Amino acid sequence: MPRVVVNRPQPLDAAQQELLQAVQDGFGQHLRALRHEKLMTIEQVAEGAGLHANYVGSVERGERNVSLFNIWRIAHSLGLKPEVLMTSLPEPHTVPLAKP
Repeated sequence: MPRVVVNRPQPLDAAQQELLQAVQDGFGQHLRALRHEKLMTIEQVAEGAGLHANYVGSVERGERNVSLFNIWRIAHSLGLKPEVLMTSLPEPHTVPLAKP
């Protein structure tokens, strides 16, 4: 069995890439819905989070694999706990690691 280098990201196979996109899409759609509930613009959320509006927009469109720190920042900008943003994510599947 080959040794996995821990400090380097491992490439995703097609199934994992599909799951990643589903998570990003679900997160973005939920973020947009919560932002609309709060009657906030992307610019207002971005300013409150200390992020660029284009970045927040790309998160909402599912184009970004947003970091934990930025999830925390966005949540607080919306006046929410970070876990609220995570409630709409799809159920995880056990996906075997890609074989080199």
